[in-house]
Amino acid sequence: MKNAILKLTIYAVACGVFTACASSSKHGGDEGGYSPVAGSSSGSFDMGDEGSSSTSKTPPPSAKGAPATTAAQAVTPVGQGALVDAIKNQNDEQIFRTASQLLTQNPNDGRALNAMAMYYFKKGKIAAAKYLLTKAIAANPNAGEAYGNMGLVHLVNNERREAIQAFRKALDLNANDGIAGANAGSIYVQEKDYNKAVTVLKVAYNAGVRDAKTLNNYGVALTAVGKFDEANSVYEAAMKEQNNNREILLNYAILLIDHMNKYKEGMDVLNRLKFVGPPSESRNRIIALENKAKAGLK
Repeated sequence: MKNAILKLTIYAVACGVFTACASSSKHGGDEGGYSPVAGSSSGSFDMGDEGSSSTSKTPPPSAKGAPATTAAQAVTPVGQGALVDAIKNQNDEQIFRTASQLLTQNPNDGRALNAMAMYYFKKGKIAAAKYLLTKAIAANPNAGEAYGNMGLVHLVNNERREAIQAFRKALDLNANDGIAGANAGSIYVQEKDYNKAVTVLKVAYNAGVRDAKTLNNYGVALTAVGKFDEANSVYEAAMKEQNNNREILLNYAILLIDHMNKYKEGMDVLNRLKFVGPPSESRNRIIALENKAKAGLK
């Protein structure tokens, strides 16, 4: 096992960073955005069921920048359905307007606070996002989505430990939170804590988070802990999602050639990688893999 882990080489392992999502649909592509841990995400907002238990009257920062409304709009109550629709449509300005109106009606509306926080997060206003998420969590300490989004704020602030704690709290509140699992897993893989990575990335995988970056991270982690057959299945799924991804191709070739002695299959993957164009820094690694596969096929 130790040798297997030592042999593993990770090339440009991607960290898919997602904002919490409301729907239970499978996640493919880059809808959650990507950054090397400390970046922002352009992902979807969540639609958690946060409550409004807090009695604080402090108005959120959203009130300062809210668009002007007509008198009729000002007196017409806005329902949660309007925010749900805005989030489903991924209309940022509609989310902002609707959340602002909901917060005017109830400054401690957890769902509106969470949605408004991620609006500011996408705009790069991290302090405002953190403030609103703190209020959302105070309004409902069981708001798993708010903890997951707070983890993103910590990542942007280079606070990995706090980010992990937030993602793990989100998972404690919802054991099937695939987005929190994917985000926590990306950090664990970077830190080479593969056993923990496997645990949380399995949650993401089972929840249907199947973007190429999360699948690549999961495959790397499974390979590192010696679960080669499972890693092979994950890479097969990843190839269906994105068979031109250079990191997936290289890590899959490492699995097939170095760990499973499947030289023909490994050569096929390497040939695909060479066709796509391998990363320049992996040239020597590819040559070594190719030589080993050719020797094994003799």
